[in-house]
Order: sequence, then structure tokens, then C-alpha cells
Amino acid sequence: MADHETLRHSRHALLDGIDDEGVDAIRAARVLIIGAGGLGCPAATYLSACGVGTLHLVDGDTVDATNLARQPLFGPDDIGALKVQAAAQALRRLNPAIELISDAVFADAAVLNIAIPQADVVLDCTDQWSIRQLINAQCMAHKTPLVSAAAIEWSGQLIAIDPSRSDHACYACIFDPAAEPAAHACGAYGVLSPLVGAMGCLQAAEAIKLIVRKGHSGSSLQAGVQRLSLLDMRDGRWEQLTVSRNPSCPVCATRSTISGD
Repeated sequence: MADHETLRHSRHALLDGIDDEGVDAIRAARVLIIGAGGLGCPAATYLSACGVGTLHLVDGDTVDATNLARQPLFGPDDIGALKVQAAAQALRRLNPAIELISDAVFADAAVLNIAIPQADVVLDCTDQWSIRQLINAQCMAHKTPLVSAAAIEWSGQLIAIDPSRSDHACYACIFDPAAEPAAHACGAYGVLSPLVGAMGCLQAAEAIKLIVRKGHSGSSLQAGVQRLSLLDMRDGRWEQLTVSRNPSCPVCATRSTISGD
């Protein structure tokens, strides 16, 4: 490893549960980020900065002026550019050693069926119910870990799903695919910029833990009880709900129960 790469990873190597073996796992990892917007930008920034080997970005959208307040990979000069291309430019400046794959397409079953099996971890950074459910179903089918987050107004949610864990619920266990909420225009609600930044950073942290646990046999970053984390940033309040599989889930045929901790 070059001297500057050694320095980049030095603080992670000092962490209990990561050390040099965990750093190697991070450097070898491939993370698929679906959605290069408010969640995807901070998640990609920190995964690139901490030295993840390959980032695969999927998003068919272009940058517009309303994005600039909460999508810090983009500036005024990027308006009209494809998000994945503008994001890749910014991320390469941050870490020239990273391998970046940019797919300027909107995720669908065909795209996901190719991209998900190649990933070590998938980050769902989208904002549409049907796509979230599709990503979850594909991750379950390919047994690929998934970190899903959402943010609207002052509220955020986060869950990490590891299909290799027999006790882990999938997204559909918790959010019934048949109970789709009423559709609203993307701009119908406001969202606090630091909220999406916080949730995207937490997605990056969960991805790193999944990568290290998978690639580091001696890691102390063992997963405990699975939880759905809810953040109310207006009051600065966290709530964590314990979840488990739903035996009648249409995706993974298991059972979910939710209880407050």
C-alpha cells in the first residue's frame, strides 16, 4: 500500500473490530449505491473517503438547482449534468484510487438483477416505494446485504438487513408491499438538509460494519438485535424498534414483530 493510502486508513486500522484485516476488506469491497441524491451523496462521500475499493452509482436523474442545498457533491456548474457523472468527478477528486462505475439509468428489475449480485453491500438511497420494494426483493433473492434509509421533513429512518442472518427481517417484513402509501410529487414536502446528510452518513457506517464483519473473521463488530432506527431531528430524539422476521412476508416468508426499546 502506498504511503498516502496507509495514512488514509490509519485511523480505521486503530479501531477495535477493524484493524488491518478490516481495512483490507474495506479496500476490496464493492458497494452499490442506488440513488445519487440527498442520501446517496453523503453516503458516497464517506465510503469513497474511507477507501472502499469500488463504488457503483445508479441514477438516471440530472442535477437541478433545488438539489444544491442537500446534495453536496454538486455545485451550480453541475446543473443539467447527469448526477452519476457529476458525483463521480467529485468523488475522484476526493479519492483518486477508487474505482467508480456510473450507470446513468433509473433502477429497474433488469438493472438490479445485474448490479446487485456483483455488490458486497447495497445502499438504497431512493425515494420511491415501488423501487424500495424491488431493491429489497432483489437483495433477498441474491442474498446481498442491504442498508435502507429515508428522510422527509424532520424525520429519518434507517435499517440494515443481512439476508445471511436467519433472524433478520427484510424491508417487506416491516413495510408491507401491498400497503403502498398515497403517491405525492417529489417536491410536495420539505426536507431538512442536515437530516439527509445524517441518514446518508449512517448508511455508510452500516455498510462499513457489514463489510468488515463479512471480510474479517476476528471482527468484534458482531451484529446484535436488528433494529429500525427512527430520528426526529426537530426534537433531536432517536427511537429504536426491535424487528424480527414475518412468517407471512411475501418476499422472505418470515414473520416481523416490532416493539419499542
